[in-house]
Amino acid sequence: MDKILMNNQRIRSQVDMVKTKSRVSMEKMKDCVWIYDFDMKRFLYINASSSQLGGLTADEAMKKKAEAFFTSESLEKIESACYYRYLQYMDGNRSDNIVYDLSEYEQYNQDGSIKHIEMSTRLDFNENTHSVVMIGVSRNVTTQKIHQQELIETIKSQLILIKEFQVVDNDKPELQVYFFGKFRVLNSHVKKPIKWRTTKTEELFAFLIENDKPYVSKDKILESLWPDLGIEKAAKYLHTNTYNLKKDLKSAGISFQLELINGFYCYDVQNIHSDLAELRSMIKTVGVDYENFDDEEVDKIEQVILLYESDYLAENDYLWATSQSAFYRKQYEKYVFTLARYYFFKRNYPSTERVLCKLIEIDNFNENYHELLLQAYLFDQDYISFVDHYKELKALFLIELDQTPSPSIQGLYKKYRDSVEVSRNNKNVKTDL
Repeated sequence: MDKILMNNQRIRSQVDMVKTKSRVSMEKMKDCVWIYDFDMKRFLYINASSSQLGGLTADEAMKKKAEAFFTSESLEKIESACYYRYLQYMDGNRSDNIVYDLSEYEQYNQDGSIKHIEMSTRLDFNENTHSVVMIGVSRNVTTQKIHQQELIETIKSQLILIKEFQVVDNDKPELQVYFFGKFRVLNSHVKKPIKWRTTKTEELFAFLIENDKPYVSKDKILESLWPDLGIEKAAKYLHTNTYNLKKDLKSAGISFQLELINGFYCYDVQNIHSDLAELRSMIKTVGVDYENFDDEEVDKIEQVILLYESDYLAENDYLWATSQSAFYRKQYEKYVFTLARYYFFKRNYPSTERVLCKLIEIDNFNENYHELLLQAYLFDQDYISFVDHYKELKALFLIELDQTPSPSIQGLYKKYRDSVEVSRNNKNVKTDL
């Protein structure tokens, strides 16, 4: 009973805190306002406008988990971004790109249809309960998305007309773009990196090419690359950098068409190949049922392992890349671990060990990776590697985490030691005979 009372008091405290900071009545807003507690993993408050978004009353929505509202792709995007922001916030980072976020997601309606919503969120700390909450405002932008799609179709038709008047040079150089680790752009024929006039010009090109469509809105570029500047000043910087971008590529003998049409920058990416495109292709075409993998799926994951030198834009200070970095790392680890399980399932223990060592280089504290690696050593009868790895893992956990490996990992080692002891006793019995 005391615990229930404390939770109710905590909820009232956090809701009152947010209402005090708000200048308008949340109940009268047309947009859906909500509060989510990270520690409790539940909504503390949802206003009456929730019915306009998902068809549920506020009371009904309060009983649902976050997973029930969003499509799987949007949920994965939210989890990656929010988890990173939460950790940074708990570490004392109060910069605007951590505290505030504005993104679009797909949300289920009660009838099963999908609505596009724009979600503005802010992290806050309740001094009374010492917990972090996320305060959000969700807005239905489905109609705007429909109009935007109509505009995009118009832009596509205009691009076709533009290409009809362009001289097609089949021998023009191709670009090889690398996103994982440090951003690099190479002329694939001469294998030389492109020299950029400024780091912002390089960032602009990265922002354009990382988009999986051959167009991006001017407003999105301004908000992402110059979030702290006014519109007019940011627009001047964008104009200067687009000029530098074309000039830098032209000086390298590369033709890159970049046109501003109806508020969208449109460009041709057919002559560009990137490691990011390889990863995205793998995510779209490879399943996670390792028992039914075919050779093509295995090859695609192996190719991504070769390309994934480090996290997405790990050596570049691009604020807009933060959430994508967490998402791509999670996807990479998921598929590569699935490949390791496939190799283990096929009794290909050397390949299992090779792939798992790649994962452990990225996440040295993931016990699932270590446990499967230890099992591979045992089945491969590589007992020296098994013992060495277990001892190194145990020392690592004691030094860094002040704890021992999981019971299942310790159980593997105990089972091995018991089998060694039994074998030794049997050998002694034979000697006595």
